[in-house]
Amino acid sequence: MNPPLTKANFRRRGCTLGGLAGLVCGVMILAGCTTDSKQKWLTFFFDGVPQPGATNAVVAPDTHRPAATNAVSGSPAVAPPPRFQLDVHPPYANRDCTACHESQFSQKMLGKPGDVCFTCHKDFRLGMKVKHDPVEAGECTSCHNPHQSVNKKLLIAKGNALCLTCHDDPLAAGPVKHAAVESGECLDCHAPHATNFKNLLKKSVKDTCADCHDDLTAQKKYVHQPVDDGDCLECHTPHAGKLKHLLKKPVKETCLSCHDDLIGKKKYVHQPVGDGECLDCHNPHASKIKGLLKKSVKDTCADCHDDIPAKNAKDVHQPVGDGDCLACHTPHAASNKNFLKKTAPTLCWDCHDNFLEKAKFQHDVVEDCTGCHKPHSSAGNFLLAKDVLKVCGDCHDDKDLKAVKGHAGAEGKSCVVCHDPHVGVNKFLLKASALSQPGKEAAVTK
Repeated sequence: MNPPLTKANFRRRGCTLGGLAGLVCGVMILAGCTTDSKQKWLTFFFDGVPQPGATNAVVAPDTHRPAATNAVSGSPAVAPPPRFQLDVHPPYANRDCTACHESQFSQKMLGKPGDVCFTCHKDFRLGMKVKHDPVEAGECTSCHNPHQSVNKKLLIAKGNALCLTCHDDPLAAGPVKHAAVESGECLDCHAPHATNFKNLLKKSVKDTCADCHDDLTAQKKYVHQPVDDGDCLECHTPHAGKLKHLLKKPVKETCLSCHDDLIGKKKYVHQPVGDGECLDCHNPHASKIKGLLKKSVKDTCADCHDDIPAKNAKDVHQPVGDGDCLACHTPHAASNKNFLKKTAPTLCWDCHDNFLEKAKFQHDVVEDCTGCHKPHSSAGNFLLAKDVLKVCGDCHDDKDLKAVKGHAGAEGKSCVVCHDPHVGVNKFLLKASALSQPGKEAAVTK
């Protein structure tokens, strides 16, 4: 016999029917969900739900042995399906919920997440200057699952995929990618929690780069200052970029950001400098040669100026023969034509005695040394541009020379037999030996 329908009985029946209806709806919802959706719903209501494909059961050792078969020898064996090896947090494995929670029936933590973790784990933040934002905020669960994970160290994702949940993909910055970043992991260079180095590097920039690029300065006498100081990131981007060698800016702009005085307001600029081809001559990191040159000065210049000295040269200017091009020229830019450090004859006086200082008379063209001489090499003696008679003939006409009595019988002879080409004690620049010859003095005074 059914009990009388009172208000209390009516409420109890309503609750029971509502609960059954909710359960049926829940079953129907879960039945129509994918595995991932089920996981989310169950995790919402219950704690400790295994991840898809995982199990809370202890994995038993594999004692399976291959069964006898009639298959032909050499047939490929079918590999067993992979098993997930869970990394389980010890308190969770031991069902010691109260190690972290207020009770085994409550999700409420004993304190702030970070503080709770450091009751067991060493606080690696102490004494560190640079801390990862989630670590400093005590958000350990941003990266770690507090109960169990298919990844080592209870990480919620594997390798670089974990970092990319917050950080933009650094390899997307450009088509030129750092091989170490593309094939390695973020933790090869960066500390995940805290460090004393900027950008969470495990070591200084210099030491980090030297782990792979240890040959940049090896056995080199001259080291580029930013390289020696470990300022690799002054020129390079560490992950990816749009320029070759992972440079932040083109070579010319990179170099001029420090060496801004190389060109300045100078009128003449060496073509490779103007084109930004600094690396044609220089090694950007270190070199055995002064000026960070890849080769000696002589060989560096000869790469382009291969006609100096000329192949048929009989006389070679000593600085040219010695490969001392920089004795006269500035290599980058100059205010003087041909990149000369000074104008002639001042430049020439750096090596040659200044015979003009005490001269009573001087040749009109002596101020322009290159009017008669070649600066690098010559097919004749004394670096003359031409034969002596032809050099003198450029200014002195033959008819004028024949009109001078003192030239009688001197046809075909070198002018410098009688004349000094530069200076003299008389206006005709006659040598003392010429003045001592009979008839010469009379010819000179007329």
